Formats: sequence, structure tokens, C-alpha cells
Amino acid sequence: MQQAPFIFFCRPGFESDCAAEVQAIATAHDLAGYANAQPETGYVRYYMFDQSSAEEFFGLLDLVDIIFARQWFWAKAELEDMPLDDRISPIIDICSELSSAKNVLVEHLDSDDGRELSKFCKKFSTPLTISLEKQNLIQEEGEFRLHVLFLANDHCLIGLSPLECSSPHKGGILRLKAPKDAPSRSTLKLDEGIQVLISRKQQKDAFRLGNTGVDLGAAPGGWTYQLVERGLQVSAIDNGPMDKKLMATEHVEHFKENAFTWLPKKPVNVLVCDMVEKPSLVANLMAEWLEGGHTQHAIFNLKLPMKKRFQEVADCIGLICERLEDADLDYFWQAKHLYHDREEVTVYFRLKTRVTPN
Repeated sequence: MQQAPFIFFCRPGFESDCAAEVQAIATAHDLAGYANAQPETGYVRYYMFDQSSAEEFFGLLDLVDIIFARQWFWAKAELEDMPLDDRISPIIDICSELSSAKNVLVEHLDSDDGRELSKFCKKFSTPLTISLEKQNLIQEEGEFRLHVLFLANDHCLIGLSPLECSSPHKGGILRLKAPKDAPSRSTLKLDEGIQVLISRKQQKDAFRLGNTGVDLGAAPGGWTYQLVERGLQVSAIDNGPMDKKLMATEHVEHFKENAFTWLPKKPVNVLVCDMVEKPSLVANLMAEWLEGGHTQHAIFNLKLPMKKRFQEVADCIGLICERLEDADLDYFWQAKHLYHDREEVTVYFRLKTRVTPN
């Protein structure tokens, strides 16, 4: 008998990368399963071979540990050919057999077909939530998040995820509006990266008013803009021109120098980098800054190759980790293929040993 699948949302076109990563997680915990990933669908189904393995997998999965997944849940039921005049009743019947949840997300995939269901899901969410509350299937003390993922208007998957280990956002997508005065839309990548990858406590530490930052490959200033907005004094390193409005803030000093060789005279609080370079070159550069004690926090993008993207990311992160461990440095890292990322992954490293800028 086939086990109920685990569902992992991802960016369309990255299904194989997400599947490879989930398989690696299962293998690392000596759990046997297999993935079903169809190109451009925006999700992966992952099946365990037995119930006990599935339960163990459910208990260990945490979204922060999965780079290519935006959202996940354990699907307990799949409903097809639902009556269009009453889709709520069969969903309620299934939910009555599940553990109570604290909230519900009515979701769709980020594929072309999935986005066509966006308006329906938004409209359907309120009456479904009301019905679940009336049946006491949503309770304040619930430990899980209920997911209702529509694949068509009469076809859905229903399941659960732990509140603390999945995304509170529908489809795992944090939607942001581009600031009108930002030099480029790339600013959204860093904005999302900061919110998703850095805890609020560490954000307060990194982005205190008057802290210092460096943007390598800064022009025209999309990432510099985010640092300035958060109160940092920024050194922008790029031979290209910076946005005039951004320079007028007097919070940016522009150095027309090589981003691979420039170093600050004293350590800074935050380093950011969105250069279009080979990921291994960027990884080595970030390792040099961190092991040299030039920065406490580093946020950067790794531009991905066309094939074996998960392996490339794993290799680059492994390179940095190995160098920091050789330098006897304690660190934290997290990475995510963000909604505003395309052929790239955003990575965050933090040295746990205090780096003093002064």
C-alpha cells in the first residue's frame, strides 16, 4: 500500500533539485523513500516506504533546513472530482479525522496552472475557515497548520505541518512590494532574504542604527538601498555608477575598485554580495571575509548552473563551512531559494564569535 505523500512546494523548473535535496535529507537519517517530480509543476511528492519511516520523517522535517522548498506538509488525503456546489463538506469529513490545527492555509502552486486558481483559493478560504471553526477543527491550542492545496477547482490535497517547522505564508511565498525609489528590483531579494533567513534578534544586532556594511558589486545599488533603509553606513564596491538618489543620502561611500580584492580598514557588521560570478568564486570570497574576521554577518547570492544545482549549492556551502571549521570559528548558516530569486540561491552566514568593528 502506497504511503501518504509529503508535499514540497518549489519554484517551477526546480522540481528535480528539490527532490534531490529531500532525498538527501531522508538518506542522511537512514530513511528510505522516493520522489515523484514532474517538470514545471512547482511541487514534489515524496513517498516513504512504510508508516513508521513517514512518522519519523514528519518529526524531523523543518523548512529552514530545506533550501529548494518554499513550503511543505504531509498529505493525509487527496480528493478528486469534488462536487462544485459543495466542496467544503468532503474537506470537513477528512479534517474531522485529523489532529486539530491552529490555522488553515488554502493554497495553490506557483505554476501556470496553479496561478489560475489564485482567485478561487482566496475566495474559498473564508467560508472553509468558518466551517472548520464551527466544527472545532481549528483551535487556538492546535500544534499544526492545516493545508488545503488545490491542484484544480475540484481536486485538492489535505494535510498537516508543524506550526514551527513550516511557513505561515500561503505557498511559502512572502510577497513584497518594490519601493518606488529603489535603484533596481533586485532590492527585493535582499529584503526577503533578511526577513526569511535572519531571526528578529539577529536582525536587531546586525542592523542597529550606525552599524557598518559593505556591498560587493553594488551598482546601481539595489542591495545597498536595503542596508541604508535599515540604518547602516555602507561602503559600495563597484566600478560601475551608483544611483544618484542613493548617494545623496550621505549614508553611502562609493569605492570604484575590484570587489574581489577590496577589504575594509576595520571589520564591518554586515557584508552583502549579489555579483554575477561563478558560485565557487563567490563562496571562496565569502569564506575569506568570514575567516579573516572582516564581517560578522554575510548575505550573498550564489548564481546557479543549469544542471545539478543542489549539488553546486551544497559544495559551495560545504567549502565555506570547512574553511571556518579549519579556522576554529563557530558559525551559523541558512540558505533558501527565495520567491524573488530566479537562477540563484540566497545564503546567510553569521559568526557566533563577536567581531568588533571599532
